[in-house]
Amino acid sequence: MKLLIILSIEEYADEVRRILVNQQIPIYSETEIKGCRCDTKDKAADLTNWFANTDTMVYSHLFFAFQDEASVDQILSEVKHYNRMHSKDQPNPLHAYQLNVEKSV
Repeated sequence: MKLLIILSIEEYADEVRRILVNQQIPIYSETEIKGCRCDTKDKAADLTNWFANTDTMVYSHLFFAFQDEASVDQILSEVKHYNRMHSKDQPNPLHAYQLNVEKSV
């Protein structure tokens, strides 16, 4: 059994849902999260200034599902293909991970 994790920014959450439906994943979970960009290309963010803290937050979604290895491999391939096809117009690619589930009860 594998744990599949996919991260996307809010704007691309529907694309992740589409991928999961296309790959016939019957059950998955998702939650809204806030990501923090603590470093920009020009300089480190000033986290001591609480007025500036909202500028470093990014609204994201975390999706996860427990699936067999073959299903997860197909999803990872589709995420990779999606990122390759949209790399020019989307500066924030989807991130997908496969983790082993050692035990469960």
